Amino acid sequence: MELPQPKPKKNCRLARDLPLPIVFKKDGTLKTFAACFNGFSVTVANPEDMKTLISKGYFGKANLSRSHPQFSRGDNIQIVRQRQLTVRKACSEQFAIKMKPEKVIVVPDSDSENDYFTNLRPKYAIDNSCLKEELWLGLEEAFFLTSVVKCLNVSFEGEIASIEKLWGLFQNAQPNFTRNYVVYFYYRCKNWVVKPGIKFGGDFMLYKEGPPFYHSTYIVVIDVVDTAGKRIESLTNRSMDNISILGLNRLCETAGKDLLICRLKWPQNSAVTYEDLTNIEIQEILVKRWIASQERGDTA
Repeated sequence: MELPQPKPKKNCRLARDLPLPIVFKKDGTLKTFAACFNGFSVTVANPEDMKTLISKGYFGKANLSRSHPQFSRGDNIQIVRQRQLTVRKACSEQFAIKMKPEKVIVVPDSDSENDYFTNLRPKYAIDNSCLKEELWLGLEEAFFLTSVVKCLNVSFEGEIASIEKLWGLFQNAQPNFTRNYVVYFYYRCKNWVVKPGIKFGGDFMLYKEGPPFYHSTYIVVIDVVDTAGKRIESLTNRSMDNISILGLNRLCETAGKDLLICRLKWPQNSAVTYEDLTNIEIQEILVKRWIASQERGDTA
């Protein structure tokens, strides 16, 4: 069976960089980036660190940008939608935030009308919230950068957390963190850029080189079984019956992607640590819909 080829995006002007954020300082030591765990995700606030983590491996998601974050200079005026300005004003009033106001350009909310740009009337407004763009790392991304690449220092409650402490914190914050990290680690080691797949009903999406350069090739769904091959329902997020898988596969076909089931054979001792990842057997199942008219052989 021929495997699908990644589909490149058109008109991408971003330069390709290293697949991992490995930067050496002048003294020959590895540069580390500062991050903070807030109980939900890991955030990076330094603009230079954000830019490095995004451009080298495409880790994380900027909280104010839809796709690639905008690292704008101070003299650039930000463009926001009316609903964004309303939310920012509500937040500043609720939390009594008093910061230096900034001038922004406000555009209407709706962009579905055919004459949107014809009747577009931007206006200036004053934003008192002064929200700054941050990079939000998924727990799997943060642990990978901390334990494998060793370029991230994650602080929690004012102190830099050890790898063992982060493992426990992330397990408490996300019930299925262990099995998610096993799959994330597996595909990152295969040089895929791994992103959340909730948009298409999966657990992860796999990109070649990064989202700016290629469309995602696979939607990954995680299935967990024990050593006897029986499914462990507590570690599976969705129904894995034929109807559910066929429906998800049709959705993937509509989006021009392929469905990939990543099956983990979980050890009997369910207390898996980050040092035991090599003991977990992984099986990949590529789902394809069989079409009789295309597969029927020549009967003449």
